[in-house]
Amino acid sequence: MFDLKIENGRIVDGTGVKAYLGDIGIMGDTIAAIGDLTEFESRNTIDARGKMVSPGFIDMHTHSDFSFVYDAKANSHLYNGVTTDVISNCGIGPAPITDERKDTLIAYLGTRLVGSIPVELQLPWNSLREYLDTFKKNPPCINLAPLVAQGAIRIAVMGLEQGDASPEQLEMMRKLTREAMEDGALGLSTGLVYMPGEYTSKEEVAELCKVIKPYGGVYCTHMRTESDSILEAIEEALWIAGEAGVPVEISHLKLLSQTMLGKTQLVLDTFAKAEKAGIDIHFDLYPYTAGLTSLAACLPPWLFEGGVDKLLERIREADVRRRIRKEIEEGLPGWQNFVKSAGGWQKFYVSSVSREENKKYEGKFITQIAELQHTDPLDAACDLLLAENGRVQMNYYAMDEQDVMTFLKQPNGSIGSDTMSLNVAGVLNFGKPHPRAFGTHARFLGYFVRDKQLMSFEEGIRKMTSLPAQILHMKSRGLLKPGYFADITIFDPQIISGIATYDDPQQYAVGVQTVIVNGQIALKEGRQTDVCAGQVVTR
Repeated sequence: MFDLKIENGRIVDGTGVKAYLGDIGIMGDTIAAIGDLTEFESRNTIDARGKMVSPGFIDMHTHSDFSFVYDAKANSHLYNGVTTDVISNCGIGPAPITDERKDTLIAYLGTRLVGSIPVELQLPWNSLREYLDTFKKNPPCINLAPLVAQGAIRIAVMGLEQGDASPEQLEMMRKLTREAMEDGALGLSTGLVYMPGEYTSKEEVAELCKVIKPYGGVYCTHMRTESDSILEAIEEALWIAGEAGVPVEISHLKLLSQTMLGKTQLVLDTFAKAEKAGIDIHFDLYPYTAGLTSLAACLPPWLFEGGVDKLLERIREADVRRRIRKEIEEGLPGWQNFVKSAGGWQKFYVSSVSREENKKYEGKFITQIAELQHTDPLDAACDLLLAENGRVQMNYYAMDEQDVMTFLKQPNGSIGSDTMSLNVAGVLNFGKPHPRAFGTHARFLGYFVRDKQLMSFEEGIRKMTSLPAQILHMKSRGLLKPGYFADITIFDPQIISGIATYDDPQQYAVGVQTVIVNGQIALKEGRQTDVCAGQVVTR
């Protein structure tokens, strides 16, 4: 007897092959059988007639590291059919860290996406294993698959100091990386556009990637730039992967610079050349034309040296602001100049702040805030950073939909929301988050697969299931197959949509009927249950 049986569904197994009618029998947390199971009894049965039944979606790129710490039912991804979040991307992560550097890491995290959460951040752990162990006592509603963040590693050893690591410091970074891989990390992530990644040489990153190679680890990188010099940034990522002998995953691939729009073929040609040279290369992206970053990331990197407090101290000075204006206008070698690349401050929209007196600025562009304050945009931006202690998140409008569609169609591209799983209530209900937090996977299937007909549902689902599982070497996940974990999503292909918008983002996706996580029903008839059966997916 099965514990749960799904009947009459159109099974899309994750391989990309054509859907077929059939039943799925589940025992415990495992798929026990697939086929015509009419004669088999089950304790519980779900009728999936008229629906597609697929593996649970794997969100290849998230920042949910703290979502499930503060709210085990953080559910915006669940409503998209996601059963696994890959965490600690962009070099941003909660561990490893030393007691001496915790304050530095907490201040740094406050300037990143996690700084949006209206709580006082705490790090009651040191190692990655200790962090992951927190979910044994309080399982999340979906699975978490950890990378190890290079930013946390470097901060643990060097703080936010510029310059190359000494031999002793590099050896300590290797040790922390090795320990994190032993703790179960699936790979190493970098954010070379953020501190302390901007201070890190490609040689230093390659040395850490050599550590992850024996573990089958993957190098996941938010590259040095996604702007005018994106091809050089890709070459750097490929050099690191080749030097270390590891696969490379390019994070949230996009053409950010206004001068690069429409030039997707240059990127694809670079990938093809690398593949011919034997480099295993993949990428992820989100199905939107606006990005999300911190306001602090729009400033030149030298401002961060010594930590966030130093940044805030510096931007109080009129002379410093004059220098910032000049550098935004003229650029700096090796710096991704978000403001100039996107086309000016009028493209940057305040997504979230933490202090009540500044909530009036959420949903406004920096240029609008400047007009209200009778000042210029740079002063308005710096003053807001000071008022918020650096914790300001921004949407920015810079990409072209045709470019997004071109990248979406590529067979080696998976789907990642590049956000944390949120909620419409409680501590994870705040601000005007990017709609990708609530709609990524449903928007991809509804708008780009069904409406735009970029690809078949079978191919679209492969890109969200078996492909990310293959890239990260996840065992027994990403396919509907006997012996695999019962992570399953049931949805209506005619209805599924991401309805969240930039103006009204806190709206759950529609069309996902049932989500099963490790054999337990986490979403039933379109509503979340009280079940939290998520696991930590390690090597």
